[in-house]
Amino acid sequence: MILFIRRIIFIHIFYKFKSSKNISFLDLNFRKIDFTNYQQIKSFIFKKNFYNIKDKNIHSFDFLNFSNKLGGKIGLNLSRETIFGWFKKNKNKLGFPWSDDLISKRLINLLYNYEYINSSSKFIDKKKLDTIIFFHLQRVLFEFNSKKVSKISSFDLIAYLLSTLITKKINNQKISYIKFIVEGQIDKIGMHKSYNLLEHSKFINNLKEIRSIMLFYNLKDSTLFDELILKMTSLLNQYFHNDGSLPLFNGTNNIYTKVIYNSLNKDIYLVKRNFDNINNGIAFYSDKNKKIFFDVVQPNQNNISSNLSAGTLSFELSGYGEKVLTNCGASENFGKNPEYLRYSAAHSTIILQNTNISEIKEGNPHIKFPQSVLFRKESNDEKEIFEGSHNGYLKKFNKIVKRKLTIFKNKSKLLGEDTLITYRGVNKRLIYHIRFHLADMITYNYTNNKKSVILKTKLNNIWLFKCDNELIVEDSILVDNNKTKPTKQIVIKGVLSDKKIIKKWSLEKI
Repeated sequence: MILFIRRIIFIHIFYKFKSSKNISFLDLNFRKIDFTNYQQIKSFIFKKNFYNIKDKNIHSFDFLNFSNKLGGKIGLNLSRETIFGWFKKNKNKLGFPWSDDLISKRLINLLYNYEYINSSSKFIDKKKLDTIIFFHLQRVLFEFNSKKVSKISSFDLIAYLLSTLITKKINNQKISYIKFIVEGQIDKIGMHKSYNLLEHSKFINNLKEIRSIMLFYNLKDSTLFDELILKMTSLLNQYFHNDGSLPLFNGTNNIYTKVIYNSLNKDIYLVKRNFDNINNGIAFYSDKNKKIFFDVVQPNQNNISSNLSAGTLSFELSGYGEKVLTNCGASENFGKNPEYLRYSAAHSTIILQNTNISEIKEGNPHIKFPQSVLFRKESNDEKEIFEGSHNGYLKKFNKIVKRKLTIFKNKSKLLGEDTLITYRGVNKRLIYHIRFHLADMITYNYTNNKKSVILKTKLNNIWLFKCDNELIVEDSILVDNNKTKPTKQIVIKGVLSDKKIIKKWSLEKI
């Protein structure tokens, strides 16, 4: 009923302003980095009436970027026919495909490809396209003002800014509101609160597009986000493994990593920063030979956290130009990203009773999650120590989980200490698994007592993984760059019977 009322109000507003529009959509392309998944688009774009498929990736109109690159008569006809067919079918609908930030993404793609779509167009087709764009402009303005702040994305901000500028409804109050929303999505060290490095990169890109839009329209606030862009970009500069890839936390993949990295290299003024005050997020350590990333994100129920994985206290390690320990990754193929890639077992972390640390709900923030994720760091000339803990298993199993990583600065060595503490009483026969997923193309051999595993990497580096009890090597997978590769994982397995159990392990290059 509420959706229907909102729809009636919008129709009234649209027709009220429709007759007064005298707007030019030329030269409105502010794209910096192209995050279009062309491989994905190829899988559906040549299917007849593909816009009938109910999938967000189709209804964002990213296919226009593909058609633009395709060019020629085929690309033009495909673009126009799909836009007109889509609008005829969907203009009067409620909910999907007018939900989330799909309206904003469609408007951005329509405006950024406007001149291409209108190449050799008939006047009647141009008029149709203008009507569709104006419909989206008014819909963006209408929906933006009724959205919860926590549900506004950076694509919404671009579309809203463009809409207010094109319709000449911009004012200082609206710019201040955009600034308020942006600052609410960034933590105190400059990390996007999705804690997904790809989303972090997209957010930086969208801030740069907002800056370009402001410059184009000669707004005095065009430098509004310069300091934040620098802060976020210099932080991103730290989050690359030794092989140049991004760590695989919370749905990150490496499809666009090369173009992201190249964009960073253009910003030659960037310097590495130290982040000693981190108490929530993806902690990291870096020296000339190795890098370590550690998940101490505090989950919450905000929309921005809807894709967080249940991988609390997981970590990744790379050294000597290649990755050694990883999480299982994520895909961006056509269709849904498998939810099992968000499970705790798909991460290099501590799992109790084969249960997720956070309860995953598809497309939404966690239903249940650790209410307390704590992080502490110590550092001296020889070592850096990361200590993290969470209470995600407290309510169900009365357990607190801790992980301590001791990183040697002048050696290629890492000591681990994983602890499960009983808060009250003793639950017998609880099974725990501590998983260490290996990067692809790593081969292994047990030592005689099976308490050590010798790892040989694809660059022929040798690492020794040791533990104080027998180790198991099981099958695993690595999903990245839209490819799934079989890998292995080292597993420490046992049964809890005491109030406190500590498992010590180490990884060292030999």
